[in-house]
Amino acid sequence: MTLREGGRRALRRVTLSTASTSTPPVRRPLYKLPSDPLRILFCGSDDFSCAALEALDRERVAGRGAGLIESIDVLVRPAKFVGRGYKTLREVAVSFGLFIPPRFLRTAKYGGLNLHPSFLPDLRGAAPLHHALLQNRTHTGITLQTLDEHKFDHGLVLAQTPRPGIPIPPRCTVPQLIDLVKGPAAELLVSGLNQGLHAKPVEIRPRFTGEKIRYAPKLTKRDRWLDWGSAPEEVERRLRVLGPLWTQAVGKKGRAERIIFRDAEEVVGDDAAGSVEGGAAAAAAGWKEVWREVEFLVEEGAPVEEAERVRVRYCVEFGGSVILEYPTGGRLRVREAVVEGMPVQSASRALAPFAL
Repeated sequence: MTLREGGRRALRRVTLSTASTSTPPVRRPLYKLPSDPLRILFCGSDDFSCAALEALDRERVAGRGAGLIESIDVLVRPAKFVGRGYKTLREVAVSFGLFIPPRFLRTAKYGGLNLHPSFLPDLRGAAPLHHALLQNRTHTGITLQTLDEHKFDHGLVLAQTPRPGIPIPPRCTVPQLIDLVKGPAAELLVSGLNQGLHAKPVEIRPRFTGEKIRYAPKLTKRDRWLDWGSAPEEVERRLRVLGPLWTQAVGKKGRAERIIFRDAEEVVGDDAAGSVEGGAAAAAAGWKEVWREVEFLVEEGAPVEEAERVRVRYCVEFGGSVILEYPTGGRLRVREAVVEGMPVQSASRALAPFAL
């Protein structure tokens, strides 16, 4: 796992240092080291990566294999300017996300290792945790693999967490899942180094129980498009994982405008009874049930004149939220929405100009 100095000019190299200014005493290993002392070049800077980095540094200073790790250098992507006028300098926090050049890997005696938060080859790709949640999986795992010279996540699988894996709690978010997996991932890496898996890489055969292997590609803006053909439960889950979802509503002048739903939750049973205009409480007061309709585009980016549309009924709750009758059945509650060019407002106010 040792890598020599070097790299692209777009990257900057930072040396990890301890808080103490004194040099730690050289410890003689209590057992025969599985390899030469490692000079590690660590690539990554997000929470998942930093947990592994901290574990490596603890091992360097006082770990079971004292003397196994000689030094750790950290390679991160450069800061970039963001915000209004691009005046703010912010560090990019990603799990590196760049391909390590083959010539760079070949200069390292033991090549490179990588931690991937899935049971490879399942969920191979840039967003395994997101896709695990989107697919409503109940467990996930960690894979320790070698770095392949030509493709992401195609190295030799050296170790994995035992099946069935790490449990995923209901309604879990991406940050919560990262907190659950980063500790076991760091332990798997340190354990692998102490076992010498990097010195003589031997691939294990990942065990599968008949489930279909899926890909976990990088997420894009298109993934946040609200699918009117899905179920309310899936929409709620998608928003919880990806953040606000967007769609396009057709106005009275025939122009489609973008609307962002900032929240969403499935309405189950009589959850809305008594709170909707025209609901049980309203009927007792002699009010008439109020239903409205809005036309939404089914596909993103299609010309309005040619685009397929879907009519969605909704009613307004007393607090300004709305309950949408989903075309596939079931109901979805939305509290806040943003119409293109407008500030955040209640969902009822946002949809009012589009009501038929």
